[in-house]
Amino acid sequence: RLIYMNIEEEIKQLINDFNGKVHFYISDEKGNIIKHNENEIVETASCIKLFILIEYFNQVFQNKKTRGDMISYSPERDYVERGSGIIQYLEDLNLSSKNMATLMMIMSDNIATNKMIEYLGFNNINNTIKELGFKNTELIAEKLDFDIYNSVGKTTSYEYARAYEMILKKEIFTPEVCDEIIELLSKQINNIMLTRFLPPDDVALKGTDGAYINYIATKSGGLGDSERDDIVNCRNDGGIISTKVGNYIISIFISDFEDYCFYDDNPATILGGKISKAIYENFKNSGSIK
Repeated sequence: RLIYMNIEEEIKQLINDFNGKVHFYISDEKGNIIKHNENEIVETASCIKLFILIEYFNQVFQNKKTRGDMISYSPERDYVERGSGIIQYLEDLNLSSKNMATLMMIMSDNIATNKMIEYLGFNNINNTIKELGFKNTELIAEKLDFDIYNSVGKTTSYEYARAYEMILKKEIFTPEVCDEIIELLSKQINNIMLTRFLPPDDVALKGTDGAYINYIATKSGGLGDSERDDIVNCRNDGGIISTKVGNYIISIFISDFEDYCFYDDNPATILGGKISKAIYENFKNSGSIK
């Protein structure tokens, strides 16, 4: 990094060098905000699963559902092609709702997501999204089946960040439920965009005694198909980065670039990683995103 360049100039230069659309909203607990196209509506891809998880805990909180409710999966009934995750490779399953929700989040399992949408109710999910004040966020696909749908959902980088802020500030349901959501999200496996350029030791040692990072609680998403012009190329990620000196929230949505392939060196993933790295380094050096 060039030491004379401030963080916003650095990120602006990264964006200017990229052929695609970039939207982000980043905030810390001191009231600092860095944003770009934060109110433009974008494709969520699997990031919509955060809002499905919120509805899950909403129904648990209201005693409409329990963590121990059993949800069954049958390949003959529930199999969907091209779904992310592991259930597509398994035979008949009978899992607790909490385990199904965990697969939906940390493995981004699409079949688990379909089962959760069916279990919770498509309209219930969208009603709760609106009740929580997210005017531009919506689950579009009643089933993650790209033979039927070309979009999973919509949101803005601001509203996605705001959801994490509400969870971090314990503004949803009870403080205990918010802590449970954070604990689940902190087990995330698919967070390469936000973590790939962070110091490896900081990431590997997170949550241990003396570590700089307490937890990274996130949910990513992406779409891309070489044979479908109606499916937008996007790579998204967002969540809470909790450190020993404070927390910040980062929400990055990148779309309309050429490379549809899913691999760690996709230019959109690299760009998101560089933005995340710049923010992290600034925060570690100054205790602020700015």
